[in-house]
Order: sequence, then C-alpha cells, then structure tokens
Amino acid sequence: MMQDEEVEIKLSDDMPLNAATGSSGRGPDSPREHKPEGKLHAILGDLHGYSASQRQRRRQYLAAAFAAATILFLVVVALVITRSGQSSRDEAKDIVDDVWDQLPEDVRDMIDRSANPCDDFYQFSCGKWMKNADIPGDKSAISASFSKVQDQNELVLKAILQENLPFIGELYSTCMNTTVIDAVGAKPIKTVLDRVVAVKDKNELFRLAGGLSKMGSNFFTGLGVEADAKDATVYALYASQAGLSLPDPDYYLDAKQWKELVDPYKQYISTVFQLAGWSEADAVANQAIVITFEQSLAKIYVEKEKLMDPTVTYNPVKLTEAVKSYPVLMGEFLAGTQIQSIIANNTAATAAQKNFVSIATPSFFAAAEKLIAQTPLSALKTMISYHLIRDFGPSLSEPFLDASFEFFSRRIGGQKARSPRWKVCLRRVSANFPDLMGKYYFIKQFDIESEQMAKDLVKRVEVAMTSTLKDLEWLDKETKEAALAKMALIANLIGHSTRQEHFPFVLSMDSYWDNMQTLGLYGFNKSVKRIGTEVDRDEWFMSASSVNAYYNPSTNQIVFPAGILQAPFFKKGRHPAQNFGAIGVVIGHEITHGFDDQGRYYDGKGNLLDWWDDETDKAFRSRTQCLVEQYNKFPVVSAIDETTMLGNVNGNYTLGENMADNGGVKVAFAALETYLSDRTEADELREDAGGMSKDAVEMLFFMSFAQAFCSRSTDEGMIRRIATDPHSPERWRVNGALMNNKAFSRVFECPSDSAMNPVKKCEVW
Repeated sequence: MMQDEEVEIKLSDDMPLNAATGSSGRGPDSPREHKPEGKLHAILGDLHGYSASQRQRRRQYLAAAFAAATILFLVVVALVITRSGQSSRDEAKDIVDDVWDQLPEDVRDMIDRSANPCDDFYQFSCGKWMKNADIPGDKSAISASFSKVQDQNELVLKAILQENLPFIGELYSTCMNTTVIDAVGAKPIKTVLDRVVAVKDKNELFRLAGGLSKMGSNFFTGLGVEADAKDATVYALYASQAGLSLPDPDYYLDAKQWKELVDPYKQYISTVFQLAGWSEADAVANQAIVITFEQSLAKIYVEKEKLMDPTVTYNPVKLTEAVKSYPVLMGEFLAGTQIQSIIANNTAATAAQKNFVSIATPSFFAAAEKLIAQTPLSALKTMISYHLIRDFGPSLSEPFLDASFEFFSRRIGGQKARSPRWKVCLRRVSANFPDLMGKYYFIKQFDIESEQMAKDLVKRVEVAMTSTLKDLEWLDKETKEAALAKMALIANLIGHSTRQEHFPFVLSMDSYWDNMQTLGLYGFNKSVKRIGTEVDRDEWFMSASSVNAYYNPSTNQIVFPAGILQAPFFKKGRHPAQNFGAIGVVIGHEITHGFDDQGRYYDGKGNLLDWWDDETDKAFRSRTQCLVEQYNKFPVVSAIDETTMLGNVNGNYTLGENMADNGGVKVAFAALETYLSDRTEADELREDAGGMSKDAVEMLFFMSFAQAFCSRSTDEGMIRRIATDPHSPERWRVNGALMNNKAFSRVFECPSDSAMNPVKKCEVW
C-alpha cells in the first residue's frame, strides 16, 4: 500500500476531531487510532503508533543490516551475472524490445529501457518517470497515479464547493475567510485555556479534559466507537493509548532522530505558547515540561506490532471496572465526556455492549495512571493546554498555521511549502462531510457504464480468489470450507454511499471556529449514541471522492470509491490488461486482506472467531514468517541521493499489506488470464487492435501494476513512512510481490535466481 502523498502531519492541515466521531480529520491520534490493529485496510497508508521496544530491536538489527543491505544486493547482481550469464540478462530486455511498439504510449513513456526487468522491475517500469518527477513544494511525496487522480479530483471538488451548497458551503466559506480568522486571532482558544488554568486538582483537570475532548482532542485517552469484534452486529466503545505529538515513539527514543528534532520541536512549543498568550519566559519553561512528559509517555506506548493482532487488543471490561482500574484516564475523563449518562438515557441502546469498554492497551493505561500520579498538577495543566493549542491551532490565525507547518510539515514531513488555502479547506470539508461531498462528486465525475464495468471486474477477481483458495494444498478441508464460506459472504460497495443524512444543526456564516466546534460536538454525540445499538452496514469510512479503497473485517466488505475508479487506475476503452494490472490488483489486494494476518481472525459475518485447524495455523505462520524475513532484508534508500540509507522495511509491521500486495497481483493476473480465454473473437479483435500479442498483453499487466505505484518521496517523508505506515515503500510493494510471483518470471523469462526470480519464493495465498 502506498503512502498517500497528500497526507501531511494533520496538525498543520486539518482541525482534529474527537476520537469518537468516526471522522477522519486527523493524523496523529487519529479517530480510528483507538483500534490500533489498523482495522480498516486501505490501499493508501495511514499514520499509526510505534514503540520503543520495537525500535530497540530494530536498532540492533540495523547496526549490521544497513551496511550489509547494499552488499547483499551487489552479491545478488553478481550471482545473476555469474550463474545466468550476460546473455540471459540480455534476453529479458530483448523480449521487451520485441513487443515495445505494441505497448501503449503512456506506458512506454515511464519505462527506463536501460534497466533490466529481471534485476529491478520497479526501476525498469518507473525509472524514466522518476528521473523527471519533481516533488511539489506542498507535498512530501508524489506518485504517477495517486497524485494525478488526487489533483484532478480536488479540482472537481473545488468547483462543487464554489457553488455554495448547504453545509459544505458554509464550512468552506468560513474556512476560506482568513481575514476574519486572523482578526479573531487566539481569542477563541484563550477562553478554553482559562478554564484549564483555573483548575484546582487533577481529578477536576481530567474531567475538564474529558469535556473538551468532545470538540476534538484525545489528550491521553483515545476513544472510539466500532462494531464489537465478537458481535459485529452491535456498536461498542473502545479505548486505546494516545497523547504523543510526534508521529511515533521512535522520534523521541532514537538518539539520532531526537538530536535532529529536539531544537526545532522546542522552538515550535515556545512559539505556540507565546501565540496563545504565555510570556516568553513561561513559554520557554514549558518546553522542558512538554518534552519530559512526552518522552516518558513514549516509553510506555505498546509496540505497534502487538497492536496488529485483534485478539490482543480486544479486552472488553465493564465500564465500572474500567473506572476502578484507571480512575483518572477512564474514571474522571469519562465523567467529563458524560458518555455513561448519554448511554443511560438512550432508549435505543439495548445491547449489553452499552455497559462495556474494550481496552486495547491495558498496560499503557496502567503505566499512564502512575505517570500522571507522579506528575505535578502544574505540569499536567501545561500538557492539557499544549494539547489544546496544538490540536486547535490549525483552526486559528495565520501565525498558528505557520508554526505548525514549519515543524510538523516541513521539518518532519519534508514539505517545502504550505498547501494552498483552498486545498486545506477542501480537505476539512471532506473530512466532516464525506458522504455529502462524495455524492456530489459521484454525480459530476462518474457514469453508470463505468460503475458496471467496475462491478464486473470485482466479480472476476473474486472468482479468481475463490479458485485460488480451492487449489491451495496446505489448507485442510475444514479450514478451506470456512475460507470459501467467508469469501462467498464478502460484500462490495462501489461508487458512493447511498445513505441518507440529516444534519440537526445550523452552521455559522461568519465563524470558522464556531463551525468546527459545532461539528466536533455533533460527531461526538452521534457516535456515542450508537453504543449498544445495531451496526449500520451501509456506512462508508471514506468519501466517494477518495483515491483509495478498503476492506473492513467487521463487516466483511470491500469498498471502492468512485475517486479511485479513474485513469490511470481504471478507464473505459483501453486494453483490459491495464485495468486488471492497475485497479484489478487493488481489488485483489483488498480481497486478500480478508485472509491476511488480521483478517484471518474474523469469520464471514465479521466476528472475531478462530476457524483454523491447528496444523493449518502452523502452516500459515510458517508461510507468513517467510514473508517477514524476506521483507526485513529490503533496504530503503533516499530517492534524492541513492547512496543514503534511510532504514529497512519492517517485515513484521508490514506483513498484512505485503500479503495483500502479493495476493492481489496473483489473483488479478489469474482473473486476466480467465478473461482472455473467455473473450469472443470480436472482443479480441477490438481489444488487441494493432496486433497486440499474448506476450505483450501479459507484460502490459505487470507494467500497469508497477506504474500504478511509481513514486518519489522526500527523505523526511520516507523516514516517517517507515516508522508509521504498515505498508512497504513502493519499490518493495512492486518488487517484493513480483519476486514471489511465478507468472511474472515466466512472462519476462527471468533467469533462475536472478534478483526478480529468487529460488526461494514466499507464498501464502
């Protein structure tokens, strides 16, 4: 899965919404972060938590591996030359030359013909594009496909917003009115901060924090509402670790990274405190308070690898027990939110889940309670104030935005310039009205014929996945039957959400701050009122305009928004191999998530259930360990300076996405082969106009897959990516999946034990 080049550290781009809103308006401590196992599996990356323990292990490995990685790949190249001979290497390029004129021009324009497809298929497919691609100043990365479609879609959405339609028009216009926002300055937040200053004890402070969390700050208790993992028909309350400002604990705990960040971070802290009304001396003093507390918090964060296992993070307890176990972070905080009162007064909440909360990170809450007990009230007030300034600053005046951008986006993300204001406001509107924006987008940008073609493509890939499951010899009979039963129950949502919405509020025509507070409170109450009620299986967790797709294990659904069903992923009239290679692999990727290292724990109805035979489970773990070890060896180098090593792929953390990439390519290619064999003579003549050979068609599939992921990233953006994104960098999304793909090696006639055709292949599905 690819890191979305549009995803910045959202503290500089989006007003944070409370964890319980179910909206997606934040980066760190995102609304879905209360489910740290990454429940929704999208084709684009998200920001996730990280851990000190994992980093310690990674440091030990990298000390030797960073230096060895380059040597390893030089050895591989040497083996290709010595074992296969230069003639075999040339043959791989020759077969491409034979079909070169048959390939579409847009595909040829991206290819580096000096690269050998059997040495580095990503370089071969994307090299010419990468050489000429410049990363825009307002992005930390650029891709040949996702960026292109994202930019096109945002222009469509901009035109929609300029029509001044209800709700989205008010929010957009007040966001765009920087004259009013700058004139108001820090006044809105000062009223809130005065309440924090007036607090007399810790219990009162965390009750206040709970109340303020309704508007958009998690503080140290990340709350959210999701389907109960063991009863997917009912909504339940979840809680997980929260509270760090930097993308990952590693930023605090790795000495080298921290040394590079500490001074810019201190500057940011003192700047925003002064903007909010603190004296320079007090603002400087607050630097040490914030940093000391966050460093302590980073040490008690649960490792992100552990949080990928839904059986580990599902820990339901009675609310009364949670309050006793964590008197401040659950007891006082929940009292401030009034969640229990809202649930008690909701006559629609009849299920037992209304009395429970699932604690994803019990060890964090236990340690955080001790940390809070040891921290003076004055320091805790500073921390709560800082969270408010940090989270609400992007809704305030220009100086707050500048400070946030300089540190979070420029220093951490590697962006050179801020996004245009219209893009910032567009994203905030989309985050708060995803369905509404999606419907308008769908009407303007999509057509019925494209929707039907997409549905047909999904069905073909599903059939291929079913055949793949049937043919797997390592699955025992009972487990295979359960897998096939789950496969048969997968539901597809394509295009846009058809849910009807009612917004029981009026937005201001003048105050952007008031509008964001209104939306935060509405989202909070809407989510909390769901606890103990029936799950809405028609709900989408993305706007139809999103250049993305996802699989949701709790509903066993795959969702393909209209936003990604655009060229170069999907287009009417072009050769089917391009559609199968680009969007077809995305479809296969999402389907495979139903059977990855997390999806395998859920049954066809979305419930957490063990349906695996013991011996088959061992076989699964053995096969996935092969992938872990394989991807652990992949080095990540700078796109700016290829001699600079940035890290290694984390094979454990990226396992699920690597499985989905490998499986996606395999089943999409199988679906293409079936499609080609089923074509009528008329279809063949029409689609292969110009005399495209079978070899050219198959090569086109793999090239289209690779070129969908052509990308360049800033070094800072890639470092953040390695630490926070459960998806491998694009080079290894492509090369890793194809190294394990026998059809690829056959099509390009790669010599045995060449870089792209290793003798040992890792296959799961």
